Amino acid sequence: MRLVWTLIAVFCLLGAMPLSAEAYEVLILQSSRAPAYDEALKGVRSVHRFSERLLVLSDYQDIDLHRIVREDRPLLILALGDNAYLFARKIRQLPVVVLMAPNYRGNSGGHPALTGIELYLSPERYLAIFSSMRLKRVGMIGSLAKSGHYIRSVQQIAPRYGIEPVVREVTSPRDVAGQLASLRGVVDALWLLPDDTAVTRETTDAYFLFSMEQQVPVVAFSAAYLQSGAAVAIEVNRFDIGRQAGEMLASLLEGNGAADHPPKLPRKSALRVNQTVLRRMKLSPEVVTKTWESR
Repeated sequence: MRLVWTLIAVFCLLGAMPLSAEAYEVLILQSSRAPAYDEALKGVRSVHRFSERLLVLSDYQDIDLHRIVREDRPLLILALGDNAYLFARKIRQLPVVVLMAPNYRGNSGGHPALTGIELYLSPERYLAIFSSMRLKRVGMIGSLAKSGHYIRSVQQIAPRYGIEPVVREVTSPRDVAGQLASLRGVVDALWLLPDDTAVTRETTDAYFLFSMEQQVPVVAFSAAYLQSGAAVAIEVNRFDIGRQAGEMLASLLEGNGAADHPPKLPRKSALRVNQTVLRRMKLSPEVVTKTWESR
């Protein structure tokens, strides 16, 4: 009799557990555990509470994503971060929405239903700030494989603002020091891009050493660089790009096709200034802030 009750308890327990094949709508692949991803994910979840499974790739030595998709049968994949993006784009039978991945480029091909939010802000937001500071020749260092599309867009738009982009290509972080040397006496400012070939932990010091020696301001894509010596930072609103991705997911789950959701740029951003650096370089924080507020 005890065996019968034990079996009944086991079956009840199994019955209470959701079957993985029907357990959730969205498989969330997250590259690692980081507050930036958490903030974006809050934005995603604020749109609609999807049924989901979260996999943090850095928690696993190896992961068979094809097996997980085959067994769980999620409807969509949300990829947060570059590593998650690289994994997710191999799954061609499901729509994939990409978020917080610096190397993701819209319309890059290779997947029938891949879309997302790029991390690059509209060039106009930066160009207006350079113009307000009367900085004409702006140095940009990047990998053309990763940032080429954005740099070309800047080159097309910059003349409207009276800005001349001075571009230097790198194929490895080791190239940065030499390309910075070639900009001495040539540029009025440096524009840091979210390009993980050009801007790394190893190269960051070189940019700010150049800035101090040449007395040219650095305009960066993250407020984290202000404490290193950046004069201005214009960064994406992570919560809102999460909302943008969440809106895509909700629409896809309603049956709309991936073709109805082309890749997008972030719609919200924030300006941060380092008043000490700006004043040392005889630039006005008030003018920069006023230009931003008048957009």
